[in-house]
Amino acid sequence: MWTIAKQEGVSVQALESANPNVDPTKLQPGTKLQLPQTSGSSTSPSTYVVRPGDTLFNIAKRYGMSVSRLESLNPTVQPKNLLVGTTLRIKASSQATAPVKAVSVSSGTAKVPASADTSSNLYWMEHVIHAEAGSEPLKAQIAVGDVILHRLKAGSYGKTVKDVVFQVIDGHYQFTCVENGYIYTNPTALNDEAAMDVLSRGEDVVPGALVFYNPAKTPSVSWVRSQPSITSIGDFVFAR
Repeated sequence: MWTIAKQEGVSVQALESANPNVDPTKLQPGTKLQLPQTSGSSTSPSTYVVRPGDTLFNIAKRYGMSVSRLESLNPTVQPKNLLVGTTLRIKASSQATAPVKAVSVSSGTAKVPASADTSSNLYWMEHVIHAEAGSEPLKAQIAVGDVILHRLKAGSYGKTVKDVVFQVIDGHYQFTCVENGYIYTNPTALNDEAAMDVLSRGEDVVPGALVFYNPAKTPSVSWVRSQPSITSIGDFVFAR
């Protein structure tokens, strides 16, 4: 799903939404996928001037592209310091005026970047980020994903993102969202961006963190409070 979305210039979330009956974790060669129709027209502007309140996320959404694609078109722009009046390059996509069309999945498109490992890893990473930190700022979402990735790399928590997320120790799920079923709710485009940052772009905002918790919702006697703290982002404390 990730590689197809990238080559067609749409987000993974939009591609999944256009194909509700397709299981992204079991994508079979020969499957017909519907490509989502993005907004815009043949007269779409090639540039955009940043206005007050703009973010790369809402600008990318407005033009039917991913944030990473918008960043690649504007390599000198700092996403965290987006200045009003900045002129951004907007590349009009051929999909902007095309009707919804189908694309066949071939066995050769099933590969994803080595750092992302598999499409299943991306699928569960964006879901756990949404379930655990969906209302948090992007940096906190990325940090939650980093914790999952650190556990994955440690080896003792599982061999895939799904293994880590669904791990049970002494009869207890390690993540509340699995126990209450919230892990199965649909992630947003921002959750997808956070997951891609963790798995493909590699910006580690909480090096060494293996746990996170919300002090306002965590009992004072919880063992997690005794773990060496690294930093606080949003409502979360990240610790070793």
